[in-house]
Amino acid sequence: MKWIILLLVILLFVIFYNLSKEYYINDPYITVYGQYGLNNKLNALLGYLHLANRENKNLKFIWIKDDACPGDFNDLFEDIPNVEIIKSDEPYDFKTHWASDDQYIKDKYFSLLKPKLSIQKKIDNFKKELTSSNSNYIACHIRRTDIIGAGWVKKHTTDEDYINFINQYDPSLKIFIATDNKDTQDQFRSIYKDRIVFKEIIPSNNVRQTSLEDAVVDMYVCAGATYFLGYEGSSFSVSINLIRDANK
Repeated sequence: MKWIILLLVILLFVIFYNLSKEYYINDPYITVYGQYGLNNKLNALLGYLHLANRENKNLKFIWIKDDACPGDFNDLFEDIPNVEIIKSDEPYDFKTHWASDDQYIKDKYFSLLKPKLSIQKKIDNFKKELTSSNSNYIACHIRRTDIIGAGWVKKHTTDEDYINFINQYDPSLKIFIATDNKDTQDQFRSIYKDRIVFKEIIPSNNVRQTSLEDAVVDMYVCAGATYFLGYEGSSFSVSINLIRDANK
């Protein structure tokens, strides 16, 4: 008798679970819980927005402010049509840190992202400084503090890789350095002197020493560069390249 009751409970649970999933998937929204850092969330948002648009639905995106992403979407970017950003952990159809497929890349969905006006002004100011004597400039994303020793990175982009990349171009071009590490700033400034442009990092005990707003500024200044080298294995560099491609 106990086994029959247990089987009935399990059966009811399975039925309820499938009915609840069917309800969410078939309502006017696709609801997605985004995980991990800023660029993981952005790729998940844009990928599932593409899926929602294909199915003539809107997207609810659960954006949790946490240690990996200590800020809200609406503080960084303008609203995107058909997207509702949710800050609470409500029921969801998908929990993910990446997109549903690559079609959003082919359809240049990163062009839908527009930084807030206050952030865009900072981006424009950096670009103005970088192009003061030449319309071209070089940019490098040099990730250091939280990725060295990370198991998922098969090959680390070294300082020598960046130096070799920079040195192949016109030595009069200015160089933008996007990094989370003050030692890296100091090192490249010692080599390239007044060609280097960046926001000075104030040292702290935090793993990452720059803000999320700084990260968005870095992302778009790098995306606007004539020549760009990112960090292999970093979703931040992936997003920069996707912005570059989407805005061509």
